[in-house]
Amino acid sequence: MSLDIEQALSDGIDRILTQPGAYLVGAFLALGFANTVVVQSLMDVVVEFVIEEFGPQMAETGSLDQFQNEVGVLPFAVSLPPTLLAVAFVALAFVGEALGIVGVRVFAASNPNRLPDGLTDNLPLATVNGFLAGIFVFVIVTVGFVVGLIGLIIGGFVLATFLAVSLVFVRQAVALEDENAISALSESWSVAKGNRWYLFGLLIILGVIGGVIGFVSGMIGSVLGPTVNALVSVVVGAVIGVFGIAVTTRAYQQLRTGQAAPTDVEEEYEEPGSQNDVY
Repeated sequence: MSLDIEQALSDGIDRILTQPGAYLVGAFLALGFANTVVVQSLMDVVVEFVIEEFGPQMAETGSLDQFQNEVGVLPFAVSLPPTLLAVAFVALAFVGEALGIVGVRVFAASNPNRLPDGLTDNLPLATVNGFLAGIFVFVIVTVGFVVGLIGLIIGGFVLATFLAVSLVFVRQAVALEDENAISALSESWSVAKGNRWYLFGLLIILGVIGGVIGFVSGMIGSVLGPTVNALVSVVVGAVIGVFGIAVTTRAYQQLRTGQAAPTDVEEEYEEPGSQNDVY
């Protein structure tokens, strides 16, 4: 079956407006604020190091003030050891992946108004698999982009986009099908097969929505000062992030359900890129 983009977007909006959706937005708000504190604190450490090591030379060349202005104000920076901040940064990355796994399971539930049973089943393992799958996708897309650049510049973007669209469902495969990091790549490829143009359109729409809202909120936040600007960014990022999870999960459910057909014979596995692998 073909992906119904309008239905996926509509389902995403409906799901995010439920009580479980509100819980997820709240959780991502907390995560976003924690990330802001850690990132700004790490930036503050870097700024202090640069000024301490190269401040006199930069002052002589007149670039010190420019450097400080470019960094700007870091209202949420805290004074903590760099090692602790680095550990916190990595830990929050895993927390974010765990919340993503939970979000997929929430938005895939048959009853949108309650948290589903088994929400945290195998969550530690699923988090690790989801994290690794995300790294694999990043590496694959990056390599595809570089390989594409060997031919033509536009070829890099085309190949990278093709791979990104094909692997967009790796988190859903991990969260809902208990796939490991490797098999999730194959599962996503299989589900996306035949609907890549529709998925590309869906991702473009999500990107435009996020870009427009982010631009407008950024303009408003910049007028109100760095503290408010950072808070607005966290709120917008949480809402857009949860909405993206909801929409892609509902799209995955559409395509996965459409592929499921009763049969007495197990379907033959097709390697990605086979003759039957159409757009």
